[in-house]
Amino acid sequence: MMRSVLLVVAGIVLGCLAGEGLVRLGTANQKNYVIEMWRYANLLKQRSDDPAIGHEHRPGQSARLQGVDISINSLGMRGPEPEPGRPAVVIVGDSYAMGWGVDEAETLRSQLAGRLDAAAPDARWQVLTTGVGNMTLSQSIALWLRMGDRLSAYPAGAIPVKTVILLPTVRSAEPQMPDNAGWLVRNSELAALAVTFIRQAGSGRTGRDDLVAAYRDTWSGGPGREAMDRALDRLAADAAARGQRVILAQLPDTNDFVDYDFGFMTTIMADAARAHDWAFVDLLTPFRGETAADFWVAPGDVHFNGAAYDRIADQLVPYLVAPAAGAAR
Repeated sequence: MMRSVLLVVAGIVLGCLAGEGLVRLGTANQKNYVIEMWRYANLLKQRSDDPAIGHEHRPGQSARLQGVDISINSLGMRGPEPEPGRPAVVIVGDSYAMGWGVDEAETLRSQLAGRLDAAAPDARWQVLTTGVGNMTLSQSIALWLRMGDRLSAYPAGAIPVKTVILLPTVRSAEPQMPDNAGWLVRNSELAALAVTFIRQAGSGRTGRDDLVAAYRDTWSGGPGREAMDRALDRLAADAAARGQRVILAQLPDTNDFVDYDFGFMTTIMADAARAHDWAFVDLLTPFRGETAADFWVAPGDVHFNGAAYDRIADQLVPYLVAPAAGAAR
């Protein structure tokens, strides 16, 4: 009896090891989105000591993910080290703000910096981003509030932040997910794929209508929406205390720009911007009527590509070089 049990266990273990090997071989081309996000979490992220933030980048680390080199500076931001004394624009958000799947030169941070250099060379703007993947808006704002303190006390000299660009996405109002991945999921690509499949199968979202309905419900109320609203209030108070402008630039859902079903999200964030006396930019505008897949970083990965950030940078520059002209609500 014991021999039979041991043989069964050995067979299961060998089968899992073989499966793990096949998965790693099949995903070595860095084109599997789930596995690349799994590698991102393992290589470039760490648990934050602030529960409101949840997770953050590991300072000074770099990795090649989804065929793109990503480098994290000493403050935990993607991109180069900030320059002391040089006025800064900071982009706050999630993986879109970070530029997932996009070469550094094509990120919104880099493209916006290039345009500002050309449009207002005497201002000497630098552009930074605190974007971290898989964050809700309340987490992104909590991270920025702490990062703002770090920029003020940067060892090489304070970095004066003049403008904060808040870049919400469709996931902004979701509840913060607990970091409860076990050892197996953290160390096994096979387990990570299996858990992702089970979660997606159990979500109950079987089509576009279900997805829209779920997000409409999330944005209508509940713990995620309440946390987002509180975070917006904290950001407003912090920006007022530091003398910073805030631009709320709402990113659209990136699945469909022709039959767009997420206008409720835009209305909610426009109202929030008005309530806090912030400029509001609807970033669906440069994409409306376009084929959404033309602006994806890869088939099946709906993160924006460099061409999309090119259009977004064009929308944002007027609010930065001529605030009075760009501040129409």
